[in-house]
Amino acid sequence: MSGIFGILDTSELRHDLVAQGDYLRDDTDAELILRLYQIKGKSFIKQLNGAFLILIWDSHEQQVIITNDRFGLYPLFYAEYNSRFIFSPEMKGILADKTFSKTLDMVALAQYMRFQHLLGERTFFENISLLPSASILIYDLQENSYTIKPYWTVADISYNPHITFEEAVEEAGSLLRKAVHNLSCDHYRPGVYLSGGLDSRILLGLVQCRPVTAITYGRYNCRDVYYARQIAKAVGADLHWFNMEHGHWVNDYVDFFMEMTEGLHPWMHLHGINTLTGARKLIDYNLTGWDGGTIMGHNDSIEPLQVSAVDDNALTVRLFELFNQSYTWPSITEAEENLLYTKSYHQKLQGVAFDSFRDELAKYLHLRPDVRGEHFYLWNHCGRMTQNHIAFKRSHIEVRFPFFDYDLFTFLFSLPAPVRGHRTLYRAVLQKETPRLAYIPYDHDEFLPTTKSWVRGTHSLMVKLKRRINQHVKPIFADHHTLYADYENYLRYELRNWAENILYDKCTIERGIFNPAFVKTLMNRHLSGLEEWTIGKIAPIMTYEMMLRQFYDE
Repeated sequence: MSGIFGILDTSELRHDLVAQGDYLRDDTDAELILRLYQIKGKSFIKQLNGAFLILIWDSHEQQVIITNDRFGLYPLFYAEYNSRFIFSPEMKGILADKTFSKTLDMVALAQYMRFQHLLGERTFFENISLLPSASILIYDLQENSYTIKPYWTVADISYNPHITFEEAVEEAGSLLRKAVHNLSCDHYRPGVYLSGGLDSRILLGLVQCRPVTAITYGRYNCRDVYYARQIAKAVGADLHWFNMEHGHWVNDYVDFFMEMTEGLHPWMHLHGINTLTGARKLIDYNLTGWDGGTIMGHNDSIEPLQVSAVDDNALTVRLFELFNQSYTWPSITEAEENLLYTKSYHQKLQGVAFDSFRDELAKYLHLRPDVRGEHFYLWNHCGRMTQNHIAFKRSHIEVRFPFFDYDLFTFLFSLPAPVRGHRTLYRAVLQKETPRLAYIPYDHDEFLPTTKSWVRGTHSLMVKLKRRINQHVKPIFADHHTLYADYENYLRYELRNWAENILYDKCTIERGIFNPAFVKTLMNRHLSGLEEWTIGKIAPIMTYEMMLRQFYDE
């Protein structure tokens, strides 16, 4: 047996085994998992909680069993070809086999340009797939075949519509506190990547094991850095700031970024990578706030066009628009897609991104109407895009996931969406569990995330008044940058030569994928500064070409 084990709450499992007369040779997770498999068979996985990837060789059955946690927090790629079955935590492990035929997946190309990431289990290569979360893969050597079955789905979460808001606040706070405790009270050095948002601040406030190190990054006095200082001071944490003064650091780290993420999201998402060498000296693991906002609840949790969509087609159109234009920098539009590709590729790719999006969304349409859009977002945006931040962080430090605690996740998504919407529940939990941090502004709007309505209302009026004075009278009040990194201007200045050397290179043009004239149009539009947020149309082209050079051409 082999794997990566971050199993939680094992004491009761161990106690039950011993009480039944079963013998455990040691206190390792590996021994516990093996014994559970021997006793319960393949259903053993339902007993486990945590973040893990497990491989078992059953010599009696002549089977390889591979299984992962409910959220697929440790990716695994697999391929079957030439009577071989190969799996690896990275695509490059499969691509290293010289007998593997590298065939580009055209659907993946279409998705990448429209969403800046892939959907479902798709990769850039045909015959390489990502193991779905909450799955058990069984490869039978005698039959030379494999099956993949889910052992859990979000449809298994029971609906809990009768709970009061006060009860929800109490339970959510208790479960989050327990999740943080389970993941932070050991002999390793904890750390939190701190921004001005809610996710990282509540984790920092809940960590009981002190001292705890906080790390932040961004240009001087941007909102993240400015409010991170206040949050760290409020809880007595040691804050380390990593500057992002100019764009040259991107060139320093982009090759490493490509090696770690294999191009699965574009280069302008490599923020934080410049902190890793320093972070490794300060902390052993990062207690990450990754995607806590979605799980705890946010504005999309109750957007009428999602939770009250008139039919499935309406939901499909709305989510496609959000994935294409809102969830990250805006990607290419339908009109731009018609001009982006050469004639031969345009014929292959026209409409493919939408069709594949609709097919993937169809797997979620049977879920509760008030949460199906969120679950699709969780698994297809967070799981396939932002989770790549975890990939390069893991190169230096361990990453732990409090918001993906099984009990917390199950409870929160058992609630009616309006309970979680507009961060109402989240702010109430923050107020109850870490009240000091509710009086430090939230970086998104610079309002206080407190539930004290008169305090929040008065403060928000002052913020709005200062903005009006700055805008219409004289800029006399401090104005903090909203973005920690100015990627748009990086691309116009420090990174321009690098970008054009990729976009206009002979190698890129001779592939015959992208229309050189329109690629130049996109870059010129960006350089003109006449439009905002055009980087999301250019960076995917650059990253896809870099991916081809690194993983396809070689």
